[in-house]
Amino acid sequence: MKNKKFVNNEFVESENEIITFLNNQFIFHGFKNFSLDELALRFQISKKTIYKRFETKEEIIRTVLNQQLSEAYTNFVSIIQSRITIVEMFVELSKIIEKYYSVFNETSIKKLSKYFPELAEYIVNFRTSRIIPLVKILLKLGKKRQLILEIPDEIIIRVFNSALSDIVQSKSTIDSQQSYEGLFRQSFNLLLNGILTKKGKQILINKIEVVK
Repeated sequence: MKNKKFVNNEFVESENEIITFLNNQFIFHGFKNFSLDELALRFQISKKTIYKRFETKEEIIRTVLNQQLSEAYTNFVSIIQSRITIVEMFVELSKIIEKYYSVFNETSIKKLSKYFPELAEYIVNFRTSRIIPLVKILLKLGKKRQLILEIPDEIIIRVFNSALSDIVQSKSTIDSQQSYEGLFRQSFNLLLNGILTKKGKQILINKIEVVK
């Protein structure tokens, strides 16, 4: 570990490093319980130093999750406001889902609820009140422009959620991060193909060819 500068025996960058570390851990592994002793040892600081910024472990986790939810939501809104087709919006959306799905899938939320039920409920409410409505806006626009088949929104969302959850749960058995990303994107495109009209599929084919 690189040398660290201390001021009054406190590591001045401890807060940002802890948040960054846990942010990466959650994105790759989903929610993973940890102890303050582990954090103190990893960053070579005392628990007293951690408590000067965070009153509880729950506050640390809340800070990390709030940051992730805010980033995901902001990126999602940016996609909707962009000047691209609905199909392309779904392709871009898949990249956001891929990044954060390990954190916000049902298995990870269930694990979180075991230790911090209020945080788990907060995530579920955020997803229900802010994320799902944006997805429904895209689906409505896609159907209006005859790019998406007339399938009930709830069925589409449930099928995508179930299939992608299975992929995330098998993440630990996939040989590399690159392989996982490839499988996730292929699976998402396959699911997307299943709800597109002929016109929508052609746009997706053109999009994929451009990416290649």
